[in-house]
Amino acid sequence: MEVRHLKIMLAGAAVVALAAGTAWGEAADPIKVGFVTELTGPWSFSGSSCEAGMRLAEARINGAGGVLKRPLKFLVVDNQTNPTQAVAAARSLDTQEKVLLLSGPTSSDNALAMYGYAEQNQLPFLVPVAAFPQLTKPGTQWTFRLEPDAVGWGYAIAKFIEQKKPGAKVALMYSDFALMRAIAAGVKYQAPLSKLSVSAEIIFPQGSSDATIQATQVRASNPDFIVPIGAGGFDNTIANQLLDLGFKPDQIIHPFGFTTNIIGWGKRSVGSYFGTFFDANLDTVTPEGREFIKDFQAKFNRPPSYIENFCYTTAYVIKEAIEKAGTADRAKFRDALRALKTKEGTSNVPIEFDKNGARKEYIYYMQLTDMDVAKKEYKAKKAFYLEWAPEVIPVYDLVK
Repeated sequence: MEVRHLKIMLAGAAVVALAAGTAWGEAADPIKVGFVTELTGPWSFSGSSCEAGMRLAEARINGAGGVLKRPLKFLVVDNQTNPTQAVAAARSLDTQEKVLLLSGPTSSDNALAMYGYAEQNQLPFLVPVAAFPQLTKPGTQWTFRLEPDAVGWGYAIAKFIEQKKPGAKVALMYSDFALMRAIAAGVKYQAPLSKLSVSAEIIFPQGSSDATIQATQVRASNPDFIVPIGAGGFDNTIANQLLDLGFKPDQIIHPFGFTTNIIGWGKRSVGSYFGTFFDANLDTVTPEGREFIKDFQAKFNRPPSYIENFCYTTAYVIKEAIEKAGTADRAKFRDALRALKTKEGTSNVPIEFDKNGARKEYIYYMQLTDMDVAKKEYKAKKAFYLEWAPEVIPVYDLVK
């Protein structure tokens, strides 16, 4: 992102904030949050979903009186799925806009770049959807992560497969992003402990768009289950090429699934599995969660998934921490986040951070039971749920 482009985006946000300030009265200066996310580039499928969920919460919070009688204002900047641009945006939001905190990235690579800036400059950083463990490594002081760590997702996959078929062979196919490497590390760590074997491990360079040869190699290894971990459209490509080779849907376990990529897998993927932390098909969704789903569906013509939910929840976590701090002071806000004990309004899942800013570990695995591609809707049932203490796996040793 050119500096000029960044300034234009922030100037536009300032105009909106000024209009909001007029409605609230001149004394009600907005509390600013720098929201640096992926609106273009290979991770835009995730960043745009995150912004959509956050905007619903922002409107609700401000419609109900804001925070400390001030509007909460998210200044959204596109990091172009580029760590260098993510840091440039963080610096500008910090030094020019004087934001209370940073948030927004859904790519672990971008979040890691922002992590360094936030820790060095003592700027609170609440990560909504980026699960690389090093974001909350021991000694972290200013960064907090809402999403359970990705090594744990891999651990949970192995536990799920162990339950489904003891002694199974598992094939791993993943893109060379921080998130995907962490998931694969969790599977490989737990596999021998669960008496599973890894029959094939295929790593794709970032930007890959075809897996024809690699899928054939996986077929030759004769696995019982395949764990494909792609990014965006490439994830859909891998899933469909595996089906083309004759794998059955219930042999495919996606580490994560959100509405746009679930629909992209296509109707013939019905029967496959995917990991999630929030899904419209779960019976644990609260009345507030049902209202969130209804409003999101009406506005975007599709149900929200865990990405939108985490980003919606992020706004409310920020609101609650500011109210507990009683001020928009950075250090006091950080301390309030660290002491927070609350729940997601949409699911009642507890929110509490450990001393390094990491959150409780849990995940659902759902099985697709039906899909209407034209309506962007799907049905799924819970197949597996797991909670675990972070100490059961050496997450910070497995990935660097």
